[in-house]
Amino acid sequence: MESSNYLSVQALTKYLKYKFDQDPYLTRVFLKGELSNVKKHTSDHIYFAVKDNASVIRGMMFKQKAGRLSFDPVEGQSVLIEGRVSIFETSGQYQIYADSMQIDGIGMLFEQLEKDKKELQQKGFFNAEHKQPLPKYPSHIAVVTSETSAAMRDMLTTIERRYPVAKLTIINTLMQGSGSRDNVIQNLKKADELNADVIILARGGGSIEDLWTFNDKEVAVNVFNTNTPIITAIGHETDTTLVDYVSDLRAATPTAASEIAVPDMNDLLIKIEEARLYIYKRTLDKIRDSRNNLSSLSNYYKLRSPELLYDQETQRLIHLNTQLNERMRNRQKDARYYSERLDRNLRYLSPLPEIRSFREQLHHLDKSLNTQMNSVLKQSQRNLGQILEMLDSLSPTAVLKRGYSFTTKDDKLIKSTDDVKNGDYIKTTFREGTVTSQITEVNRND
Repeated sequence: MESSNYLSVQALTKYLKYKFDQDPYLTRVFLKGELSNVKKHTSDHIYFAVKDNASVIRGMMFKQKAGRLSFDPVEGQSVLIEGRVSIFETSGQYQIYADSMQIDGIGMLFEQLEKDKKELQQKGFFNAEHKQPLPKYPSHIAVVTSETSAAMRDMLTTIERRYPVAKLTIINTLMQGSGSRDNVIQNLKKADELNADVIILARGGGSIEDLWTFNDKEVAVNVFNTNTPIITAIGHETDTTLVDYVSDLRAATPTAASEIAVPDMNDLLIKIEEARLYIYKRTLDKIRDSRNNLSSLSNYYKLRSPELLYDQETQRLIHLNTQLNERMRNRQKDARYYSERLDRNLRYLSPLPEIRSFREQLHHLDKSLNTQMNSVLKQSQRNLGQILEMLDSLSPTAVLKRGYSFTTKDDKLIKSTDDVKNGDYIKTTFREGTVTSQITEVNRND
């Protein structure tokens, strides 16, 4: 067969791509599946795969379409994709080119759950220091669950078998569907007000939608805020809801929660019997040891002759008493000698004689000072009188009294005819007053 009859790989791929692009059923495809192998290229294009239980298809979303997404695609998200199916010629692989993508209904719930979980974790709701310890021997247990559920019957059977002395308060609660969220929150608050020792929040298995009430953030916050220690047992062992992270303890199943909440009465009875036998044995051992000790003491030689117990101590007491008296006498003698020596030194070094001598000198100096002060005062008084008489004789007032006067111009004394001129006003001062004049003529003596 001639080689011209054979197609190249490229030609076949182009043909198939042409068929895909022309098929109206492939130009607009609505696809539902789970994302895997999600990668965001540096060019902002998104590459991914979409799979279900049986098949997988490659896919990509160009930058322009990816920029319109309201969420970040991640591994495991259930999504709804609208796009077209075509062949990538380079690899010859068919894939879906996504025009839009949105989270599937349950996927949106999981997206919100992850956000709520991250928020509560950052606030410390999951931290171990907030976990309350469970009581070892609870006397009152509050159970928040549905009265008609198989989980309720299993819990009742388990508690009555293991620890029948505990009081049970069953709070019938709507555990799924419309209104279950508010009913669970309301009954959690009611259970917390009962002053019970522990609360069990439980329901049996079911679909993820049936359990979703316990993934609600407000329900989880109310579980966290209960003052009573709380055990959560939601669904099967593989089911973990948001309330399980904030409760004080998570149980795999409702039955397991009952086993955790109460001890086994049979185990307690065995422990009590073991404790009774232990106390009985220890008591017998103590009595035997005490009897042997008593027998040993009764045969002790000093107890046969009681004076041997105290004669040595009596002699030692006498010796110590003698030593004490001797030391006290020596101590008193030394103190008396020291006191007498201090008294002699004080008398020898006494400042009283010197004080008396200085006092006499002070008296003599005081008397001499008074005498000299009186003499100086009298002499000063005489000198003052002479000075006053001299000042009085030189006083202008005294000169005025003898009929003299003095003349001033502008409050300045006129001493010469050069100090005035015609027309000047002058003031002449006499003993009894002043006269103001105007100069009409000035005559100078050569």
